[in-house]
Amino acid sequence: MNILSRLIAVTAFLGLAACGTWTAESYLDDEISGNDFNACLAREYQDRATSEAYVDCNWVDTAKIVAKGRAAQAGETVLPYDPANHAVLPSDLGELQDARARLMAALDNGGREGDQACACAKAQRHYDGWVEQASDNDLGEGGAWFGGPGGPVQPERVEAEKAAFYEALTECEAAPVGPWTIYFGFDKSNLTAEAQAVVEEIANVAGSKTLNVSGYTDTSGSSAYNQALGQRRADAVAGALSARGASVGTTGTYGESNLAVQTGDGVREPLNRRAVVTAE
Repeated sequence: MNILSRLIAVTAFLGLAACGTWTAESYLDDEISGNDFNACLAREYQDRATSEAYVDCNWVDTAKIVAKGRAAQAGETVLPYDPANHAVLPSDLGELQDARARLMAALDNGGREGDQACACAKAQRHYDGWVEQASDNDLGEGGAWFGGPGGPVQPERVEAEKAAFYEALTECEAAPVGPWTIYFGFDKSNLTAEAQAVVEEIANVAGSKTLNVSGYTDTSGSSAYNQALGQRRADAVAGALSARGASVGTTGTYGESNLAVQTGDGVREPLNRRAVVTAE
């Protein structure tokens, strides 16, 4: 870090040290309610900012975290830190970037909605903490910033944030996906434009999950014919998913059994002409 950068950092640090607690207190003392992703994220950042302010007395990081927390509170989309914009060593950068890619995939594939939203918020909080601690550790907190020799500072805190991140990420990535239903024309196994759109959506949100496909028919036609038609439908969907990079496990057919809409024999029912995709 050059002399000018050090002076800027010192000035920012001293300025925030003088007023940081006062400007942050309105956020740190807020009662944040709700279980949606943004509310959970605002609480996670509030907890982290409180620790930075009153335990570590790091006003620089406190100000950054408070800004992110307030944005989440206001309903804005707040992204995890990009480690390329922080002073981390090249040896740390690769793993941090890979971890961020996993987190972003989980968030973009439904992680901000549903029962796992708070787990995903916790993963983002600890990811940002990991980046901060890695940056402080690599610079040497109180060292490189202030012209000193720098060097490692409490590397166990880096490992603690990293471990907490991966634990929360595992729960975040476990968000349920599917099942999805794809419909077919009478006596058809080709994918319509609407069916192709559903396949595209499945491939985008399934991630690394293995997909299983089952084919179904209505009761028009013989049972043996419908068994084969159901398989053709399952195979058509599985092939389209594989072509889009999705991982496909098993395909099978129920033919005219397990009807979505109960009918008598020989009835053409559009809602029964389908394939169902489930994720393991």
